[in-house]
Amino acid sequence: MENSGKRSERLEVLIVILISLVSLTTALAAWRTASLGSDAGSLNYQGSLDTVKRQAASNENWRQVYQEAAYARDYLMALDDLKVREASSNPAELEYALEFRTYLLPGLESMAKPLGTDPTYLNSSGGLDIQKRFNELQQQSTGLSDLDPQVSFNRANLLYAEQRWLLVGTILMTASLFWLGLSQLSHLRSRTLILILGIIVYAAGLTWSVGVEVIFAFIKAGA
Repeated sequence: MENSGKRSERLEVLIVILISLVSLTTALAAWRTASLGSDAGSLNYQGSLDTVKRQAASNENWRQVYQEAAYARDYLMALDDLKVREASSNPAELEYALEFRTYLLPGLESMAKPLGTDPTYLNSSGGLDIQKRFNELQQQSTGLSDLDPQVSFNRANLLYAEQRWLLVGTILMTASLFWLGLSQLSHLRSRTLILILGIIVYAAGLTWSVGVEVIFAFIKAGA
């Protein structure tokens, strides 16, 4: 009876130690799981913010392109009309053309740059290549090339995947607490079996969680 009592006391101490250890590990696993979800949410927000910034910059660049195209159209139309007047034999037309070229054309030309003055912006049909001008403005936009929303979204998806897999290990470790707690309430003979079961479940959860962390560490390094 004395040996049985001592054995029971040793098991009680062991169970208390194991419950404390498992509780701490489970809390850390739960914190890690929640942290991954928080980081993934931040990355999703950053991706959405970058998307808005890119779209806003694109909208502004298109607005500028169409404004430049309007100035270029006015300039080219005025230049064609001027050439017709300069080819006229009518003195009034020639005088108007001279004054227009001297006083008005330089202002129109300045506003039409570069679409209306650079021949490289003319396409094969003689129209203005506004897509080329838009692409140039996109490249010139400060910091726009550094914004890649898809990178943030991909990283967020990876963290969400890691969170889901880690949750399995957390659940297993939480389940082991149930068996360890149950072993405290059991008789000596069944207590040992229940305790072993709790330890096995905990070891499985811990091994699973560590394995998930290692695997995703390699995945992140190669991403």
